[in-house]
Amino acid sequence: MARLALGVDFGGTKVLASVVDVDTGKVMGTGKKKTDSTDGPEELMQRIFDVARKAAGKAGTEMGDITGVCVGIAGQVDVERGILVGTANLSRSVVDLPMAKLLKDELGIPAIIRNDVQIAAAGEFRFGAGKDIDDFVVVFVGTGIGGGIVRNGEIVAGSAGNAGELGHTTVQVGGRVCGCGAHGHLEAYASRTGMTRAMLGELRRGRKSVLSEMMPDLDPADPAVAPFKSGMIREALKLKDEMVREVIDEGGTYLGYGLANVVNFLNPTRIILGGGVIESVDAYFEAAETSTRKQALAHAGQAVQIERAGLGDFSGVIGAAVLAADAATS
Repeated sequence: MARLALGVDFGGTKVLASVVDVDTGKVMGTGKKKTDSTDGPEELMQRIFDVARKAAGKAGTEMGDITGVCVGIAGQVDVERGILVGTANLSRSVVDLPMAKLLKDELGIPAIIRNDVQIAAAGEFRFGAGKDIDDFVVVFVGTGIGGGIVRNGEIVAGSAGNAGELGHTTVQVGGRVCGCGAHGHLEAYASRTGMTRAMLGELRRGRKSVLSEMMPDLDPADPAVAPFKSGMIREALKLKDEMVREVIDEGGTYLGYGLANVVNFLNPTRIILGGGVIESVDAYFEAAETSTRKQALAHAGQAVQIERAGLGDFSGVIGAAVLAADAATS
């Protein structure tokens, strides 16, 4: 009989839940919803409950037959107490949320929470691009930028459970304001949010772009404009949009600055890159790889392997399910 666990990946644009056979990595059923940055604690948790139950229904199983649940979320988490401390890109009103307890009370199964890219690292380690090594770093680029570290076959959580927050390392002193409120963080330059803001700034300055044709109602001065979709960016590059290409090259180059710091500090065997921009926009991936090898120390920079994630969009939910099953049986 399959050993099933429930993994939930809560990011800046969507919340994805999957029931997973943790012995094979096979996704048995999935539920998905968009996220909303205006959500309060109750609305945020309700989204998770809804997608969890939908995933169980799609898998044709009862919640009582599921070993446990793990939610990976883009924010600061207190792993030991199962509390979501706060988030930079999801909702400013959600702080000190006892997420693990609420999950257990509602779903009736053991529950844990983790940082969103740490769960992706777990998925890639067990079934993806990291399954053949025990020393790598995972970096996912989306609404924000997160990282996960695997050393000696173990996920490095850090003393407060937040190791790997590459997006909140400084790449430009006194630079752009990040979603967390600090200045000059990598996320403000290389995430979809950061690059969207840069493109909007260029449009406000009068630069021509096919983005204006793709989105005729776009108001570049509107601070509420959502990050441009990766597919739209890919299409603009295909149409040789000069402004979009400049911003993508800059974003990829900045990502390379951050990755070079990882190479110099940790000297990992492999860096695994994931997220919509990485999967969809070759120019961004290539700029990041070139910049990494250029900025890192010569020997380490040439030796490090830089690859795309092997599990794609399911890295997080598969990793979360693996962690949930491990925690429930330990």
